[in-house]
Amino acid sequence: MKKAGIIAFTIFLGVAIWYLFIKQYDYQVSFKVKGSQGSVYYQIVNWESWGEDPKIKNINTVDSALYERVIQQVITKSGILNLEWNVESINDSITQIKVGAISEKKSVINRLAILTGETTFTRLLNNELIDFGKEVNKFARSFRIRIEGESEIPELEYLYISSKSNRLRKAAMMLPMNADLYPKILENKVETNGYPFVKITEWDIINDDIKFNFGFPVRHKDSLPISSVIKYGKSPAMKAIKATFYGNYRDSDQAWFALLEYAKRRNISVEKKPLEIFYNDPKQDGNSAEWKAEVFLPIK
Repeated sequence: MKKAGIIAFTIFLGVAIWYLFIKQYDYQVSFKVKGSQGSVYYQIVNWESWGEDPKIKNINTVDSALYERVIQQVITKSGILNLEWNVESINDSITQIKVGAISEKKSVINRLAILTGETTFTRLLNNELIDFGKEVNKFARSFRIRIEGESEIPELEYLYISSKSNRLRKAAMMLPMNADLYPKILENKVETNGYPFVKITEWDIINDDIKFNFGFPVRHKDSLPISSVIKYGKSPAMKAIKATFYGNYRDSDQAWFALLEYAKRRNISVEKKPLEIFYNDPKQDGNSAEWKAEVFLPIK
């Protein structure tokens, strides 16, 4: 009996040491959200505010593995909270999130308290992550993406203006570019031959920065309004995978992530240089839910 008691105590001590000092997280939360893996990853990276006041920017991303893992520090009233997010694709439109949390100063206290049930620590953590999940799902419901599969980017002859920005500012940059380009097309009586488009020429997926051309397809003529700002381009038709996006054009890049996920699951090698063709004029059509864009990723 004495030997059995020693063995039991040793096992208990080992489990206690593991739970209090070795266990990876104080607490872990797992949930699913709507959205492709890349989209959800960037929403985590761009999450800035923890707590009730959204003006307080108290979340810092300290490390990440692209699309798969994010490590953040949250500065709270009770000390620094470390979060490790693991992001896993379930299918083209559902993502699994697992979040492990560790308090820098109160880890042992939190682990002991959790043994008795729900604590202030777990309740606050759950509430914040529930709110985050709700915002991700709300965002996903604000647009629609239909994957069309393999298609072809049409041959294009066009006038364009180049720019660069963070991906999230693409739509904002398009407005002044259109204001510079389209009046010149009208002024020079150039006939357009299709809808305006954005062609991504570079996408730094680590920093989420892009270089892109905003342009209009035109019918060729001898005199085109080419300058140091407005340039002429021509590109051949090429194979691509295609999605149709419905929603506000500020979010049309969400189709990029849906197409990347589609390509990954089907072992299709693509270039990360999306092309978006816009079928609605935001100045004339106020119902952004019905705005349509065709989005292509070239197949290598």
